[in-house]
Amino acid sequence: MKPKTPAQFAQAVGTSVERTRTKQLNTPSGRFYQVDDETYPSVTHILSCIGKPALINWAANTERTLVSEASADLYEDLVRLPTPLPRTTYLTTLQTRLTKAKAHQKELAKAGEIGSQAHGLIEWKLRAQLSQTIGPEPRVNDAATWAVMAFEDWAKSVSLKPLFIEQMVYSRTHGFAGTMDLLAEVNGVVTLVDFKTGKAIYDEALLQNVAYQVAMIEMGHAAPAAGLIVRLPKIDTDPEFETKAVPPVDTLFPIFLAVKKLWQWTYANDQAWRDRQAAKNGPEAA
Repeated sequence: MKPKTPAQFAQAVGTSVERTRTKQLNTPSGRFYQVDDETYPSVTHILSCIGKPALINWAANTERTLVSEASADLYEDLVRLPTPLPRTTYLTTLQTRLTKAKAHQKELAKAGEIGSQAHGLIEWKLRAQLSQTIGPEPRVNDAATWAVMAFEDWAKSVSLKPLFIEQMVYSRTHGFAGTMDLLAEVNGVVTLVDFKTGKAIYDEALLQNVAYQVAMIEMGHAAPAAGLIVRLPKIDTDPEFETKAVPPVDTLFPIFLAVKKLWQWTYANDQAWRDRQAAKNGPEAA
């Protein structure tokens, strides 16, 4: 299927989304999208039920480093006292310092900010390329600038021609929604592209991509011939962009649907727990 023009896509997706009250919903339980009178979970929310051992190990190592450094700092502060602190007092003081730090949460927030800034500037550049109405060029930090520079290198290497940028897509048939990064011609092939700014390309990114491809096809806007994940570096010791081709939709989409079933089960259990907490302690407890 030949993609519609950007103007046609904006009319079909952007304008209709506003008129049909379609919007993104960020809730304590996760991200959802309202499409007409239906509410669909986001693709990323669905995929969050997949275990991420690398992230767990990273968080544990980051916290371990934080505890070691906080313990050493507290020792230096207390070593000159005439008498040592009681064990319980020492532990209480250390816990107070750790509560203020929360190293892995700060690192996650920092990484998320870098990714958001990079995505924002890339979107701005792509929309400018399509002569779409845009505001001032976003300001980004050095790490995000490094990621955008890698994007520009990749875009030049594949003769990138953007078609649609940051568009919400959904599947009424399968009950999910999301916002895809980019549909573009990559070396002349219509490709659905997802940008990532992590340390590696994880398998769930492939599932996310095929879900967006299925949604685009169902909506009648385009039939991507390929899917691609582009990982952009954030530090100068990781200078190269990395790409990974997405396997065919008919291979991966059944796996995504299986993950969605797992998500439905875990989400139902979570909601049941929240309902019990609300009944026991009041709505704010949930």
